[in-house]
Formats: sequence, structure tokens, C-alpha cells
Amino acid sequence: MLKMKSQLPIISLGAGFDTSYFRLKSEKFLCDSTFIEVDFESVITRKLKCVNSHSVLKAMMPEGAPKCSNKSVIFQGRNYILIGADLRVIYELDKALEDAGISFECPTLIFSECAMTYIDVESSNRLIEWASKKFPNAAFVTYEQIHPDDGFGLIMQKHFQSIGSPLKSILTFPNEKSQENRYMNLCWTECSILGMNQLFSMLPLEEQKRIQSLELFDEFEEWHLKCSHYILACASQGLLASFSKALCSGTCNDKQHKYESVISKRLHWTVYEHGSELQRFGQQCVLLPNGLVLTFGGFGIQDGKHQRLGGCLLTDVTTETFQSQKLEVEDQGHCMGQRIHHCTVLLKDQRLVVIGGRSSPSKAYNEIVTLRIKSTTLIHSSELKSDTKTQTSGDIVSAEAHVLTHQYSSTDSECPPARWRHTACVVQLGDVEKIVVFGGRAPGHKVLASCFILETEKWTWEKVPQDQPGAPGPRHSHSCTVWKSVVVISGGVDLKEKPLAAVHTLDLNTLKWKQLFIPSFIPRYSHTSHIWKNNLILVGGVNTFPTASPGVGVVNLQTCQYWEWHLPPQDLLRPILLHNHSSVLQEERRKILIFGGGGNCFSFGTHLNTCVIEIDLQELCG
Repeated sequence: MLKMKSQLPIISLGAGFDTSYFRLKSEKFLCDSTFIEVDFESVITRKLKCVNSHSVLKAMMPEGAPKCSNKSVIFQGRNYILIGADLRVIYELDKALEDAGISFECPTLIFSECAMTYIDVESSNRLIEWASKKFPNAAFVTYEQIHPDDGFGLIMQKHFQSIGSPLKSILTFPNEKSQENRYMNLCWTECSILGMNQLFSMLPLEEQKRIQSLELFDEFEEWHLKCSHYILACASQGLLASFSKALCSGTCNDKQHKYESVISKRLHWTVYEHGSELQRFGQQCVLLPNGLVLTFGGFGIQDGKHQRLGGCLLTDVTTETFQSQKLEVEDQGHCMGQRIHHCTVLLKDQRLVVIGGRSSPSKAYNEIVTLRIKSTTLIHSSELKSDTKTQTSGDIVSAEAHVLTHQYSSTDSECPPARWRHTACVVQLGDVEKIVVFGGRAPGHKVLASCFILETEKWTWEKVPQDQPGAPGPRHSHSCTVWKSVVVISGGVDLKEKPLAAVHTLDLNTLKWKQLFIPSFIPRYSHTSHIWKNNLILVGGVNTFPTASPGVGVVNLQTCQYWEWHLPPQDLLRPILLHNHSSVLQEERRKILIFGGGGNCFSFGTHLNTCVIEIDLQELCG
């Protein structure tokens, strides 16, 4: 907000217990501006009581003027006025402002932070239109929610319903265009819409870095999704007609339109319910040759609490019941831990190799753990005496884990740093299997660009030269898969926390990087990827474009032709967040199975997907 050099009114509608007046005054932004707060009489009365009981806030209060004859004016000082009024009763608000001495002709800034959306549409429209007619030289800025119908939007709606504050206008005005039309139809002459992801990108780089370093943070998906579902709508007219365009200048909204041509179809998928043991995110799933899927780690529910999970799970994917059973792991060194955002790969000798991951954003795992399954005989539900479908019985399903003592190559003694949100994949070169590890996050807000190759016969490391054309920069939350002898890296988040629209390849025969040119490729991260018939299949993910969010993408790696499928319409009772998940490709069945997914949102709590999703590759690729 710019400093006001004259006595201009600033009106906060639905102010609640917001402390903007005190923050702006302490930083000398208000100058001689009059700050008016409006909310229910009971709320304003309680707020005034709280302020008077706080020594610092009370000292900042201006001296009160003689009691106004209008009882709705709860407090009136030289530049601070508190009004108790119902925003749905326009004549009471109008009279209170008039009796408080507000000049309606004076250029005025009106703002409302998540208040208009809690009012019924008829009443909020009436308030917006009243403001346009009452204040001929004004700007009206609102902060509220949009996009109610995708997975995150449904979770958001459910949250506000659960606390008794349903969003009453979001279905009528569900997107940026409808919000803009709303204000234009209610007599405002200008209106611009600014998404919160775009607002954050407009901040000076140093301010972005300052915000990003305030605390340990690893919930990038929910941060970007929440910002994609909130906007600033700025309507203006008269002497402040240019205010809306000035506030929203330099936005990225137009960038979304270039992706519309590649998003042409609606995906169909099949959803299967399963037990709570598969409800988790940040885990790793590996398809075993016998038709079982091993799941390790992640964040889910255990003992009735949300927490990081240890141990392994085996799931039978040959039937639609997805019966799961805990895997008894002989882990004498406690090396498995309770980790998330790690990588697990399967070698041809049936050993599983676990690389990296974290327990907290300050503690990453650097040990490489090998896991060998001793027996994989599942007890089917029909054989169980109890009603449960999960049972552990002695060594029926068991494994042993060991920390790998790895060596370093003779040409490079650098050790791969501990990391999470990285990728790892196995490449077969002749008779030798190699594990390629790339990117990720590390403690201290670091984002990595290093790539290491682990040779699995002698267990030696080799670092891939990054100082070469086509090499990818630092990133995390990307995905990788293998096409012949080539590693394919897609998407990710860069150092500036910006989702990437890039595909890179690493040829293991030459150790040369190459970036593919894919027109209109949608940025994404926190997705999974597979190769099928020379096609790169990209499953889910997150970006900052609400109208061009990732669905399921297909890239022909021979021609670089690319198209994207919309996700199916969401179920209000069973919303799905297609990120932080794991997926496996069933070649013979021509299916992709998606397990888990979800995340922790600082505003709306933890969401865990409750189903296994099946995608038909024939439909995707023909």
C-alpha cells in the first residue's frame, strides 16, 4: 500500500480482529489517512476490549472523540473509527459512515479480506453496487476463494462448511473471469484480478527469499494450490480508475492461455476403495515380479495419529480388493526409519535399494539401505479368522534390511549429499545395473543439481559432469524414468520455488545431457512418470496456473508431440489430490495404478487420498 499524503479514508469491511491499522501505523504508512473498520457490533465491541487490554496497542490508539449519536459508531478517534454494523443491512452502514463524518466524494480505498464470500450473493452484490454508487472515486479490493470444483477446491469448501462458515458465493463466481464480470456488472468501470501465486512472484526477489527462509517448510504443493485458489479482485472508478490496473500490472495470467491448445480431452479413470493402510503420501511403491506392490514409508495414519510411517506393506494388485499385509522387516540396525520423499528401486536380483528421504526438513537420510524380501506369501482375506484384511504372521511375509557400505569411484571421491524430493532409477547397461540419482532438497534450504551414478556390482559412485550444454539446473520434486539407456527427467521446482516446464535426458552411454523442446509443455512437479511405447506418461502434479493445472500428460519422445488430459470431474465425498503419490506401470495389463497422494495444508489440514486409481494406457496413447 502506498503512503497516503492526504486524509483519505480506508474502509475495511468485515475487519474482524485484523490488526492492519496498528501495523500500518507503526510503519508510518497511514500518515493522515482515516482508517475505518466495520464488522458486527459484537465483534467490534470485543475487539475494542482486547485492544484496551493490550498495553502496546492501547498506546497506539488515538484519543477518542465525544460519543457519536449513532450507536453503530463504537469508537471514533482522529484517524481510527470502529463501526458495528451488519454488512447485509446497507442503510445502517450508510448512516453510520455519514454520522462518522466520512466524505463520500473523497478518493477512498475499500477492502474486504475473506468476508464477502461468507455473505449470501444477493446481499454481497447489493453491497458492491452500493459502494460503486456511494463512492464515485474509489477502489474496492477483495480477497477471496475461487475454483471450487477441483480436488483442492472441494477440500477447501468442506473445511469452511465444517467450521460453520460456508462459502456462499464461490459457486456463483467460481473463477477469475466471473469475478471480473461481477464487479463490472455492478457499475464499477474497471476491474482486474490477481492470483496469489502471481502476487508472490511480483514481490522483490529479496522479499521472496526472506519469506521462504522464515521457517523450515516442505509443503510446496499445498502452498501453491492454496495460492491458486485465492485472488485479489480490484475494482475501481473515478479518480482511482487506474488503481486496479496499477495493482495488477505485470501479472502472469496471460501465460495460462498458451496451454489451452494441448489440454483437449477429459480423462476417464477407475477408482477402487482400499483400507486405511494405503492412505499416505510421500511414500514409494515398487511393482514386484509376482504381482505384488511393495510400499515403504510416507506420511499417513498410525495409532489414530497423523505421522511419518515406518515399515513396509505388500499389496496384491491382481484383484480389485487390493488386500494389503504388513511386511515383517528384520532391521536390527534400525536403518529403515520413518521417512518420506525418498526413492526405492528394484534390482534384477530382487533386492530393493532405498536412497535418501527425510524425517523432518532439518534431518535427511544419507544411508543407502538394501532390502531383500525372504517370503511373499500373502494370507487372503477368505483365510483370515477375523474381519480384518491385514495380518502379519511370523515369517509368512518377511524381509531383512542392511545399510550398504558404499565405495567411491577412483576418479571422483565426492560423496552424494543427503537429500530428499530427488529421483533415482535403474538403468541396465549390458550386464551391469546402474542407479542414477539426481537433484532434490538438502538441509539448509538447499536445492541440488548434482547427479550421481551408483554401480551395483562394486557399489561405487561416479559423479556426472554438470558443466555441459543441456544439463538441468537445481530442482526438486521432479520425476524420472528410463527410456532404453536414457534417463528422462521431467518438471520439478527450481531455486525460486517456480514449477518447471522442462524435460531433460541423460544418455548413460555418453553421460551427455540434452534438453527436449516440447511446445506448450505445462509446468508441473510432485508428479510421477512412466514410459510406454516410446511415450513419456506424466501422472498428476502441481503448478501455479489454476486454469492449466496438470492432469495426465503424454509426450512422444521420438517426435516431441505433446498433449494433456484433464482429470475427471471430482467427487465431493471423495476428493483426490494427484500429487505426492506413487504409481506403477503394469505392462501386460496396459494400466497405471496410482497409490496414495495428498498433503498437509497449513490452513485446511491433512488430506489423504482414500482410493487406488487405475488409468488405461490404451485410452491415453491409442
